[in-house]
Amino acid sequence: MKRQDQECRQLKALVQDLESKGIKKLIGNLQMPVAAVVVMACNRADYLERTIKSILKYQTPIASKFPLFISQDGSNPDVRKLALSYDQLTYMQHLDFEPVHTERPGELIAYYKIARHYKWALDQLFHKHNFSRVIILEDDMEIAVDFFAYFEAGATLLDRDKSIMAVSSWNDNGQRQFVQDPYALYRSDFFPGLGWMLSKSTWAELSPKWPKAYPFKLMCLFLA
Repeated sequence: MKRQDQECRQLKALVQDLESKGIKKLIGNLQMPVAAVVVMACNRADYLERTIKSILKYQTPIASKFPLFISQDGSNPDVRKLALSYDQLTYMQHLDFEPVHTERPGELIAYYKIARHYKWALDQLFHKHNFSRVIILEDDMEIAVDFFAYFEAGATLLDRDKSIMAVSSWNDNGQRQFVQDPYALYRSDFFPGLGWMLSKSTWAELSPKWPKAYPFKLMCLFLA
């Protein structure tokens, strides 16, 4: 009864939020979006606020191209309150009450929870909202000024070359002191994650194979 009551309240709040904002308002009526942007969050409201402000700084003028979503795993009230305080984004909530059974002794349950959250969020955006591409961010990131221009150009590459699994904006050696050519684009067989774009067609291949835990190991195998 307690679980049902919590789910009903959360669902009612989400419906009210979507009705007040409207998906059409966010993505516009005349222009197809390049990609949805989803921030994966859980219980770090302070980190999430910095990430949202960083995104909105550059996303607001082109919001119709890159509609913004926050996907929260769990019911942390501070994260939920923060996400719902922004009219410029759509809030999604993943409530998972199923028990986690780890496959090996000593494993952290968190890895299983993360895998479930990612699959749920991507299924929602690709299948329910029918986006062609999704950019995945985590709740402790701040984006660069050319973030959206980079992914708009990357979307064209992703569509033309079906051998590209994903486009990532992250490079472990991307600091100024290590970069000789800031305009160079590298093709890699290593999945860097941390700010990456996936197409609907690739997700159609990955989703049925999505593991119970450690999902990014699957991404590396997919590249092999």
